[in-house]
Amino acid sequence: MGEEEKKYEEPTKPTPSGGEVSGGLKALFIILAILFPIVGIILGIIWLTKKTKEEKALGKLTLIIGIIMMVLSCICWLVMIGFGVMGGLIEEISMLLHFVVTA
Repeated sequence: MGEEEKKYEEPTKPTPSGGEVSGGLKALFIILAILFPIVGIILGIIWLTKKTKEEKALGKLTLIIGIIMMVLSCICWLVMIGFGVMGGLIEEISMLLHFVVTA
């Protein structure tokens, strides 16, 4: 063991934030953003702070899908409530017309 002693170095492993985003991760984020919009918004914000362009693009996509799904779900709820109110009004009007016709 002389002057030129070589040290053993562990091979470097890729870091979790290596910059490459797999197709499976993209699909998972998109599915989560569609099924659970709030999760998509949170993941999108987190991934927008990453370093590489590919990670930021995934964050932006997830954030946009999460926001769109949140807006669509609000519109659907408003439409359902509107139909419920309209159904009640139509029922009341038909009862009033029945009384007017029979009177």
